[in-house]
This record gives sequence, structure tokens and C-alpha cells, in this order.
Amino acid sequence: MPPFLRGEEDDNWYRGTANAIYQNLCFIDKYKPRYVLVLSGDHIYKMDYSIMLQFHQEKQAELTIAVIEVPWDEASRFGIMHTDRQGRVTEFQEKPERPQSNLASMGIYIFNTETLKKYLHADNENPDSSNDFGKDVIPLMLSKGGRIFAYKFRGYWKDVGTIESFWEANLDLICSRNGLDLFDRSWRIYTVNRNQPPHYVAAGAKIINSLVNEGCEIFGEVNGSVLFDGVHVGEGSIIKDSVVMSNVSIGRNTRIERAIIDENAHIGDDCLIGSEKKDPPEIILVREKLVLPENSVIRTTSF
Repeated sequence: MPPFLRGEEDDNWYRGTANAIYQNLCFIDKYKPRYVLVLSGDHIYKMDYSIMLQFHQEKQAELTIAVIEVPWDEASRFGIMHTDRQGRVTEFQEKPERPQSNLASMGIYIFNTETLKKYLHADNENPDSSNDFGKDVIPLMLSKGGRIFAYKFRGYWKDVGTIESFWEANLDLICSRNGLDLFDRSWRIYTVNRNQPPHYVAAGAKIINSLVNEGCEIFGEVNGSVLFDGVHVGEGSIIKDSVVMSNVSIGRNTRIERAIIDENAHIGDDCLIGSEKKDPPEIILVREKLVLPENSVIRTTSF
């Protein structure tokens, strides 16, 4: 539900993930559900929630948290779980500096409705709370002995909370074994379709292992990249390992490598965009509506 103000004296915008649900309890009460499924909006994955709900019921849980094993060097970005042999959560650490586990919360929760309401009311009454599920509500439930279980997910999942992870998630789509499969007609991924003309590939153009959306005009080379709708790539230009957002115009003889070009940017002729740093690699971010003159060079991480 989008944030809104009710006009009450103590009204506020959402103060945290838990407060966002708390402010919509009236909506939940209207339907009187037995369970509430809470989802994050900045993750990419495919999951059949009915299987997780079945797990929740079998464990007689009050709260079930979907978890996934993440690389150890990324574990400090997430809420980290410790569980016993039955999968019951024994400890929860929100973004620990030195994680002792790599079992990360996916930000997907199934609550028994009455349990959710009980702890959201308690959290709201705590003036020292940051009103966050990971920082406040889940630790409070653990301290009270709540039945919290971890549901292990083994499919594709990506948290797109950083520039690098956003870039990786887009380029994952051109891998044949990415776990998402945009072309799976039995599990379609729906999005806004602007219904533009089919993309055009000129006689001298080249497209290698890429996703090119409708409305694009390709006169140069696109290699290992994702192009959103309405992108123009000029003759002699090379786009490699990059994500180009909607309605971007790229001139002639320009080279773009390992970059994200935001919507409605205009890149002139004979430009060079790409970081010289390879280990670890940096992603160049070109901001929305930027007009880059011809013969420009961008080597820094953002512009």
C-alpha cells in the first residue's frame, strides 16, 4: 500500500517496515485473514508462496521467515539467522559486522494475523523503536519465545539494494540458467507494455547474447547487454556488458562498457564510458536525462 496521511494529529509517513504494516492494519482487519504475507519490494525472485505457507502450518509457527544462503562476503548486508535442527530460529542479527552465519532473511514473512497485530501494537508503543521488522519486531518476538521458523529457499534471488547488484540482476537475465526464465509461459512475469514497434536491427549491426526490447533501433554492436525500450544505438558504437534504460539515444562510434545508462539520457558521438578499474570492477552510472557532448570520456563510478 502506498504511504498516505489520514489527517490525524499524530499522523506520520511510514517510519519503517513494521510501521508501514501497522498503518494498514485497518485494511487487514477488513478481510480478517488467518495469515498475512509480508513482502519486500526490491528483490527479484520466483517463489510459490503456497509451499512456504504449508511449511508455516506444519511447523505451527507464529512467524515464518524465508531465508537463503548468501556469499559470506555479502552476509553483513542482510538480517542473519541462526536455527536449530528443526529450523526454529534461535538468534537473529540485523546486518552484523561479523556474521556467524550466511543464512540471510529474504524479507519475506508469513505471520499469524493475531501475532502480527500483537507485536505491531507493542512496537508502536515503544518510543525507542525504529519500527523495523528486522531491527525491532523479530528480536522482540525472539525475546518473548515466539515460534519463529526459517523456510529455506533454493531458487534464484537477488537483492537489488546496490548499483552493482542491480547491474548483476539485469545481466543475469541473459544467462540461460538464471533461474528466472522470462520465457516460461507457465509462470509469466507481468510488466507494463508500452506496445512500441518491434526492434530494428540494421544490415551492419550485430547483437550478441543480449536482450533488446521493442522500439529499439540498432545500427552498431550490442554484446552481453540489456536494452530497455526505445533505445537508439548509432552506427559504429559498441555497447558491452551494460544496462541501458528506456529512451536512451547513443550516437555514432561511442563505446560503453560495464555501465548503467538511466532513462532519457543522450550520449553523443565518439564518447567513451567505462571504468579503468577491473578488480574489483566498477559500474559506471550515467544519470537520467544527462546530455553528454561528443568526444566525452567518463571513467568515474557515477556521472
